[in-house]
This record gives sequence, structure tokens and C-alpha cells, in this order.
Amino acid sequence: MTKEILLVAEAVSNEKGVSEDIIFEAIELALATATKKRYDEDAEIHVTIDRKTGDYVTVRRWLVVPDDEMALL
Repeated sequence: MTKEILLVAEAVSNEKGVSEDIIFEAIELALATATKKRYDEDAEIHVTIDRKTGDYVTVRRWLVVPDDEMALL
């Protein structure tokens, strides 16, 4: 799928006359949104696509709090 992301970004960029960076940002946001819906709406998810290889990394950020503060949440 990694090379396919590059091909899609290039094709949409050429077809719509929009910068590839904007296309990549939209794909990153879409992947992050889909991941949030699949696992947990409250999750803080960030997706980064390598513009040269098409590889992407998905990261979930966790908030770690002491046990005694859990009762307050």
C-alpha cells in the first residue's frame, strides 16, 4: 500500500491542481480519523507519511497519571 499512497497523491495533485503536500496532509488526517473511530474516539492519534517512500507511522499519545488522580478523572 505504501507505493499506492504515492501514486494516489500524485494523481489527485495533477488532476485537481493541488499541492501534493496538501494531499498528503488530507490522507494523514483521514488515516488518523479512521484509526480513532476504530479504537477509541478520545484517543490522540497522529499519522505521518514519508513523502519519498510512502511508508507511514501511526502514533497514539497516552496521558499517564498517578493512580490517586484516576479517581478525579
